Amino acid sequence: MHRKVVIIGHGFTSRLCVIRSVAKLDCDITVIVMTGIGKNGKAKKIGKPVDCYSKYVSRILYCQSDENALIDLLLGQCVDETQKTILFPDSDFSAAAIDSHQDLLSEHFLFPHINHEQGAVVRWMNKEKQKELAQKIGMNVAKSISFDIKDGKFTLPKGIQYPCFTKTRSYMVGTKQTLKRCDNEQELMNFVQLLSSKYNLTLLVEDYKEIEKEYAVLGFSDGNMVDIPGVLQILTMAHGNHNGVACKGMVMPTTGFEQLIEQMKEFILQVGYIGVFDIDFYQSDGVFYFGELNLRIGGSCYVVTKIGSNLPAMMVRHLCGESVDDLRKDIKSSATYINERMCYDDWKAGHISFSAYRQMLSSADISFVRDDEDPTPYQVFRKRHIPLIAKKMVKSLFGRK
Repeated sequence: MHRKVVIIGHGFTSRLCVIRSVAKLDCDITVIVMTGIGKNGKAKKIGKPVDCYSKYVSRILYCQSDENALIDLLLGQCVDETQKTILFPDSDFSAAAIDSHQDLLSEHFLFPHINHEQGAVVRWMNKEKQKELAQKIGMNVAKSISFDIKDGKFTLPKGIQYPCFTKTRSYMVGTKQTLKRCDNEQELMNFVQLLSSKYNLTLLVEDYKEIEKEYAVLGFSDGNMVDIPGVLQILTMAHGNHNGVACKGMVMPTTGFEQLIEQMKEFILQVGYIGVFDIDFYQSDGVFYFGELNLRIGGSCYVVTKIGSNLPAMMVRHLCGESVDDLRKDIKSSATYINERMCYDDWKAGHISFSAYRQMLSSADISFVRDDEDPTPYQVFRKRHIPLIAKKMVKSLFGRK
């Protein structure tokens, strides 16, 4: 009997990375594409996403970005009476929605959790809570202060050091819009006033650290043992709406990071999380700092799969009560990788030249979309972008912007 897996997320590159990883187990894969809300109040109709052209996808469903709509869809169309279906959230939204409705879902589904306690994953999405534990374990963290923005009202707390960096304290839709460096109180005040016109939220204000290098680790925990097979270094960061997402990076062994990796493993064990995760960290003035924990898989998981450690497959196997010992493999070599979508969007927006875009595509060892074993998604990706590439090149030749 094929294991049934439902992958839920907003972006086609991260969904595709999970699709190809769990496909190694010969799973029956359903993809739920999270979209906006259309004029009829239902899921906005969009074209077939790139990842859904994968040969490994059996079924595609669309859902508006609403927790209740997602839960109704899961219970209405994803229940299998012969086995429990595995839910694989690949975004903060889907992870929070599943965690907040465990009591409704647990009869028919298996999913990441913390002690099977409804709402526990969401509570650990609180970045202040994460930093408190990280510091307790011995990791370095940037000092921070938080305050509420509600109904357009807020009060800047005393003690903020400048420059500072802002972010939401916990998960929310549009969270990347809250990321900003502010060099003085007036700049912070202006930015918070802008946020207050759009959101009710708790804002976290950290001491700004000049980042020398940015890293991430991806891992899997079964509650007793934590696997972190390697380290990812971000070489080129995306711009604009994709701020905080890597265009290009390098995956490498944990050599030189041993003490930090052991601290991260202890961190995950104390949280009590079972499932796949990623942890962002960075180096400033020669010191490593904890960034944040994401209680779902990172979009670069297939990079780790390709180089020898299939973390999504480990989660599927463990949730099904099966051994993962044969999948526990540390990364032994280094490789570069690219996210073609981020590179393309950066070129489209004018952040990089076309020659830089092409060079990035040709220089990486591992790609998010291009894959010889599953070629159609990349063929569709290229076909959809050729008209714009040709149009921009013609304009360039004739000197028009």
